[in-house]
Amino acid sequence: MQLVYASAVMGLTFSGLALVGLSMPGFSAAETDSTRTEVQHAPVTDESRSQIEPGKLRIGGPDVTPLVLDLAALDELEQESFETGTIWTDGESLFSGVPVAALIEAAGLSELRSDPDAVLEMTALNDYRVRIPLSDIEDRVPIVATRIDGETVSIREKGPFWIVYPYDRGPEYRTEEHYKRSIWQLAQMTVTE
Repeated sequence: MQLVYASAVMGLTFSGLALVGLSMPGFSAAETDSTRTEVQHAPVTDESRSQIEPGKLRIGGPDVTPLVLDLAALDELEQESFETGTIWTDGESLFSGVPVAALIEAAGLSELRSDPDAVLEMTALNDYRVRIPLSDIEDRVPIVATRIDGETVSIREKGPFWIVYPYDRGPEYRTEEHYKRSIWQLAQMTVTE
């Protein structure tokens, strides 16, 4: 029930449609099969809330001091951009931002990318959470998008930070698994072993 609520709060995502027995036109069953991504909507606690700051992205993991970056700090890191459409927006847009792999490196957690048990948990401003295997992070994809068509993104428009894949690049990115991972209003990333 919490997942359905989270989907409704976040704008009835692709995974939310699947939960109520609907499918997205143009996507085959193979493209909507999900086996690896865990989606959670954990109860909001004082501890989890205290670490979330709008406009800042917190990145942490085992044995490292968490890195807290605002937009200016993110702009100083390696950048990637691509044009793609999404199931949440109209037409194609140019998404730009920092590759997740570059953020993991900046936080001093690169060595964990080869650990088959390492997981990246991403948390949104409303405490919606997605967990994915760290080994699934490619060098340039996904990105933490900080801009759409060159403009920063408001919280109301899924910002200020949004995990985005190049969905139009190939069917491997147009899966329910990748849509679930495309968390918007991103506030925190935590690597666990």
